[in-house]
Amino acid sequence: MKKTLSYFLCILAIPALTRCTKQQIASPDVKPLAKTSTKTLTATSYPSYNISPLPPDQTGVSSTATQLAAKFQLGWNIGNTLEAIGGETAWGNPTVTQALIDQVKRSGFTAVRIPCSWDQYANQTTAQIQQTWLDRVKQVVQYCVNDDLYVILNIHWDGGWLENNCTTSAQAAVNAKQKAFWEQIATQMRGFDEHVIFASANEPAVSDATGMGVLLSYHQTFVNAVRSTGGHNSYRVLLIQGPSTNIDYSNTLMNTLPTDPAANRLMVEVHYYTPFNFAGLTADASWGNMAYYWGNGYHSTTDASRNATSGDESDAPAEFPLMKTKFIDKGIPVILGEYGAIRRFQTLTGDALTLHQAGRAYYINYITHQALKYGLLPFYFDDGSQGNNAFRLINRQTNGVADQQGLAAVAQGAQNGTSSTIQVGQVYQIYNRNSFKALEIAGWGTANQSPAGQWEYLAGANQQFKIEDAGGGYYRLTPMHATGKCLEMYGFGTGNGGQVDLWDYNGGANQKWSIQITDNGYYKIINANSGIVLDVAASSLNNGGALEQWTYSGGRNQQWGFVKI
Repeated sequence: MKKTLSYFLCILAIPALTRCTKQQIASPDVKPLAKTSTKTLTATSYPSYNISPLPPDQTGVSSTATQLAAKFQLGWNIGNTLEAIGGETAWGNPTVTQALIDQVKRSGFTAVRIPCSWDQYANQTTAQIQQTWLDRVKQVVQYCVNDDLYVILNIHWDGGWLENNCTTSAQAAVNAKQKAFWEQIATQMRGFDEHVIFASANEPAVSDATGMGVLLSYHQTFVNAVRSTGGHNSYRVLLIQGPSTNIDYSNTLMNTLPTDPAANRLMVEVHYYTPFNFAGLTADASWGNMAYYWGNGYHSTTDASRNATSGDESDAPAEFPLMKTKFIDKGIPVILGEYGAIRRFQTLTGDALTLHQAGRAYYINYITHQALKYGLLPFYFDDGSQGNNAFRLINRQTNGVADQQGLAAVAQGAQNGTSSTIQVGQVYQIYNRNSFKALEIAGWGTANQSPAGQWEYLAGANQQFKIEDAGGGYYRLTPMHATGKCLEMYGFGTGNGGQVDLWDYNGGANQKWSIQITDNGYYKIINANSGIVLDVAASSLNNGGALEQWTYSGGRNQQWGFVKI
């Protein structure tokens, strides 16, 4: 992804490492070289930068692409940072630190994609990249490896020298620069083990067979350059981008992969922002208007012109299986390198904002589930922006969480199992599948009969529940701010309705709950006394929505996600 709106419009024009002790060291002072005009590539050769090749070394890089793909699941993009034109902080994000990556790890991610710019740090005559920049990128990669995170390092948009030049006229010049850059990058990063994956490009603009042929030559140059440097790079897993990283184009045009002397070491990358009107469009356009609301149950009745009218829940289950059949089933893993949806928290207010945010969380959760269901490994695109229309989940300024609702939607999206994974003794955020808001004891109440409700997750102890064994297959739900008490159904009520509250634990059946899986890692919570389920009254999406018990009907307001604290 690029920061500019023109990039987003291009999307719509398309149919349909070595481990070590953590070190936080000062970032080198790296400044992009001045650029005064639009890039026109003319050079067709540069000096060779493969000046220290090593003998092949399979130590620490023994996994095939399929074996490596099984070692990580949820990925996160350090968006709008190392790829920013003008320097790492030019697009408003602070420099990447070990503390930021530590938060990414705590948030449940197991891999990081690093979109990266190189051309602005390179001599335009020799294509030599500044050593200070190579060192800085290596430092960020090391932060990730320190936390046992897998890393995808690419050449991103980078001014468009490759991405916008998938033409026969530019082919020789682009291949020359591709070779020069990857010889330097691969040599610099060669010491890392299989935690580090190199990616040829970002979103190469290709929509026909001619362009695909040109793109294949760029990918072949990438593979050849990396392998030529030897050492771990002789066996490192490499990532190849589909045409425009578009699923349909990749399915119809990408019928050949580069030739690789290392067997079974290639992956394929696609992206997904469908429908873009909802996921990323920030202003009405001639071809279509912004959509604020997406998904069954999340359309507006008062602002219907802003409901998404395409790209609904039927789209991903039609698209993702194409990649499974084309690549995954043949032993070629597929990375969903970017997906996500912007949060319009300044565009909307009140109930409209509540509905939009719930639908956005549903979208993120749904796409995460669908990707993993069909074997694609999803990497959420986080742009770090503090403003309106941002993809941000992690707060780069505080190294905390900026969007708990969105983050929970991603984290729970990794739970695709059909058997329970609830662990006795574990503390969870328990959130409603409909509202994506957390179960809590209202107002931090500690007195008996303090009511339970739902609220935006603020990481309060009153929103964190420990699962304790209550015997007979039942559980006690203990809030962490009042550990001698529990969640109960007040007064031993057995009918629909009634109050769910806090009370001293006494072992009553009304204080015991069965937690039974429904689908996609969600659960219904059944009261042992009444035999009916924990429910958010009237399917409320609002903070303060009351909890009750009700006969189970399969509604999303009667299902709950459990995210480990």
